[in-house]
This record gives sequence, structure tokens and C-alpha cells, in this order.
Amino acid sequence: MPKQELAKTKKAEIKKAETQDTPKLVISPSDIDIPRLNLVQKTSDINGPVGSVVLDKKHVLLEADESTEVIVVSALKRWRENIPFDNDEVPRIAGTEEERANIDASSEWGTIEFADLVLMFPQPDETENEEAYNVPVGDGMFALGKLNTAKDAYRMTYKRLATFSMFNPDASVSHRMWNFKSELITKGKYSWFAPSLSITKNEPSDEVKNFVNRLTS
Repeated sequence: MPKQELAKTKKAEIKKAETQDTPKLVISPSDIDIPRLNLVQKTSDINGPVGSVVLDKKHVLLEADESTEVIVVSALKRWRENIPFDNDEVPRIAGTEEERANIDASSEWGTIEFADLVLMFPQPDETENEEAYNVPVGDGMFALGKLNTAKDAYRMTYKRLATFSMFNPDASVSHRMWNFKSELITKGKYSWFAPSLSITKNEPSDEVKNFVNRLTS
């Protein structure tokens, strides 16, 4: 064998050995730190324009009049005791219908539905918050955040995901892009912002689909 080919073979063998001997972390999806997403309200103590979508209380991802396509990584529905906002009691959480019924039977407040959504935001071409988009997948960078939704926010997000799944039982909500925005709601003299999701015809890349599958498996 010529010396040049022999050298290439040796390098390949050394690289293979180094790769095999390199220790790898055993990681599960629960090990990943996913920061919170918040919509800034008039009474919020979060810095940011009213109506904006903020990640980890410091990164403004969207202004109130902006929208973007996102990937829904996961959506977990549960119930919590409907204790008034100004009450110091800690609401009980139910993960099943049976648990919900037990809380309803003993609570003066009853329960409401809520859902935790994990969303991926693709980094836009121009942004002042590159630090927020710290998850590399394929050729892109993404921001990963968890959004807690209830009442109008629940109706305008989780229920739309559930409706899509009902009419498309063989399709995954993560295999479609969803349009996400902060929407102003007005009822009487009160107004506030709530998150909104709507389906698009676009699909994420295969790399993103595989990433979501690994994250949720």
C-alpha cells in the first residue's frame, strides 16, 4: 500500500478510536432547561413593551404587532384549582379527569383547564437578541421557550392544536409550522394580550422534526 494511502488509513483508524473512547453524557428531555415565555401586560413587572413576547424575562422576541412562524414541540393539558389571583392559597394541580373530579368535589373554587406549550422560534434574519436563539438545529438557530396558557390563551392555542389533531389524527402538530402572535383582547372596559396560534401550510426541516422527536421521546 502506498505511504499516502497508509497514512490516510491510520488517521481514519485513530479518529474512529477517539470517537469510540469519548465519553458521552446520558441526557433525557427532562434535563433540558427551557426558559419561560411571557406576554407583557400593563401590570407586568417584566421589562418590555406592552403586548410583547418575552423569553426568560429579558429577551423580546416579538412586539405586539408582529407575528412569526413557530414549531410546537409539546403541549401538556392539565387542570388547576381556580383560586382568585389575589388569594395566597396555592392551587392544586390535576393531571387526570379523576384527579380533577376530586379537586372539584372539595374546592369552593372549582378547576380550570390550562396547558404548558413548548415552542421553538426560528431566528429571524435581523435581530438584536441573538443571545436568545441559542439552540442550533440543522442550519438554523432557535429560541426554545415554555408558555403557560389558561382561559382565552388556552382557547386560542391549545384548543386550536387539539382541533387540528382531531381532524388530522395521523399528523403531528410538530410537523407543521404555526403562526404565533400576541393578540389584544377587549371585554368591556378591560383589555389584555393573549397568545394565538394558527396553522400554516409550511413544514419545518427534517432536522427540526428529528430534534423534536428526540426531545419528546
